Amino acid sequence: MKKTILTLLAITLWTGLVQAQNNIVATVDSLTIIWDKEAIVLETYEGMREYCHNGQHRRNTIKLVKTIHHYDSVLHKTVRDKYDANQDDEAKATLSDIEKLEKDYTTKEFLAFIHEECAEFNEIEKNYGRAKGKTYKKEVEKMEKQLVKYVEQITYQIDIIDEHIHHLKALEEVTLD
Repeated sequence: MKKTILTLLAITLWTGLVQAQNNIVATVDSLTIIWDKEAIVLETYEGMREYCHNGQHRRNTIKLVKTIHHYDSVLHKTVRDKYDANQDDEAKATLSDIEKLEKDYTTKEFLAFIHEECAEFNEIEKNYGRAKGKTYKKEVEKMEKQLVKYVEQITYQIDIIDEHIHHLKALEEVTLD
C-alpha cells in the first residue's frame, strides 16, 4: 500500500512538474513534497520493511534521491551564477545549504546507510521477530530512533533549500531546458 501511495504521489507531482513548464522553483517544491512524504515512511520500522522487501518501492526511493541530487546540482549552478553576478546574501546561504546536502548526504551515503538499516531490520526479524516480546520492541525502537535522526537531517536540508529558493526571486524565471 505504501508503494502505491508513493507511486501515485510521484506521478501526480511529476505531472505538475511538466505543467509548471520546468520551472526550477516548482520542480524543487515538488521534489520536497515527495521527499517529505517518503521520509515519514522511512522513519518507521514498517517503512523499512516496505523499503527492504519491496523492490519497486526501493527503486522509487533511490530514483527520488538521485533526482533530488540532480536538481540540487542544477540549482547550485543557477544560484552560483546569481551569487557571482551580485553577491546576494540569500544566494550565498542557499549555496552553503546545497553544498551541505551534496557533501554530507550524498546518494552513495544514503544508500550505504539504508543498506545497513535493511541488514539490521533483517537481523531483528531473524532474532526476535517470532517472539515479538520486550527485546523485539526495544530493538525496533532503537532502529526507529536511528532512522528518525538520519532522515530528519536530510529532510531539514531539503526543506531549508526549498525555503531559500522562494527568497531568490530571480530563480522564478529560470526554466530547465
